[in-house]
Amino acid sequence: MKAIRRLVYTENPQTLTPQSTTNPIIHYEQKIAAFRYYINRMITLPITERSKIEDWNTIISIATSNGYPKRIIYNLRQKMKNRIQQKDTQEHQTEHKKWTAFTYFSPLIRQITNLFKDTNINIAFRTTNTIQQQLSREINNSTNPSGIYKLQCNTCKMAYIGQSGRSIATRYKEHIRYIRNNSPQSAYAMHIS
Repeated sequence: MKAIRRLVYTENPQTLTPQSTTNPIIHYEQKIAAFRYYINRMITLPITERSKIEDWNTIISIATSNGYPKRIIYNLRQKMKNRIQQKDTQEHQTEHKKWTAFTYFSPLIRQITNLFKDTNINIAFRTTNTIQQQLSREINNSTNPSGIYKLQCNTCKMAYIGQSGRSIATRYKEHIRYIRNNSPQSAYAMHIS
């Protein structure tokens, strides 16, 4: 990208509010907004170093002719440069972070992941007991003591899907008992009877 040779200030320096104004409506932040704009434009636009020096001198002359101390303008420029550098540093750091997944099985995993807090690695958590895994597995009481199950009516082919934290075999026996006793505790039993 080619550098712009010179910036043109179309604003009239006399239109700025002097530092000594006693108007309570015009606050400090509003008074230096024009200087922020000029300084930001000078810092961020791709202009030559010579043009930057000329623009800086123009900003200083506008400030002094309107009664603003040079120190305020110098501090403002330094703050804006620091802010831009800090923003660039943060963007650079976040671009190169990598992600890794940990299986969440207890609160202790949080202590382990805290070790990675100051590194370039972001941590994501995943579970071992997802709905997809539960629905796609064969029911085997020794490896799957709890989870999601499906009961299907033989006459109308409607399905009841349930979830249990206990053994699926135990929960299945409860459904059979509810059907035998015609109990309203089970929606599946009410459908069957």
